[in-house]
Amino acid sequence: MKQLPAATVRLLSSSQTITSVVSVVKELIENSLDAGATSVDVKLENYGFDKIEVRDNGEGIKAVDAPVMAMKYYTSKINSHEDLENLTTYGFRGEALGSICCVAEVLITTRTAADNFSTQYVLDGSGHILSQKPSHLGQGSHSVTQAGLQWRHLGSLSLPPRLK
Repeated sequence: MKQLPAATVRLLSSSQTITSVVSVVKELIENSLDAGATSVDVKLENYGFDKIEVRDNGEGIKAVDAPVMAMKYYTSKINSHEDLENLTTYGFRGEALGSICCVAEVLITTRTAADNFSTQYVLDGSGHILSQKPSHLGQGSHSVTQAGLQWRHLGSLSLPPRLK
């Protein structure tokens, strides 16, 4: 027996959350709703295999939270297991964006009401910020773009969560 490399463990655990284009869209819409969005636009290119774009008018992500926004098990929803009894959100585990980063190229553009301008972040497969630049999105807008769903590290092969 041997321990799997960290990148393999990350990919395998992500396949529990992200199993298809539908699960990516579901997770991103739930993030939008949890951010208080009253409007959510979803655009798919090639049925979502080339590009998935979700844009909302939610609260956005605070600049101080950006470095960990796609890190697994970082969340703004709970502080301890006791909080699980009073959940009022769709997501709380801090897995969605990190899992999506593991299987696809991800760009996040966000702006809170307190920000003077929006910022676009390009994330790597581990959810770390590769680059960031100012963007033009309006106040309070939060945009998540997931492009090139190539199933990182697997070519065009999608990884099922379990054999049936």
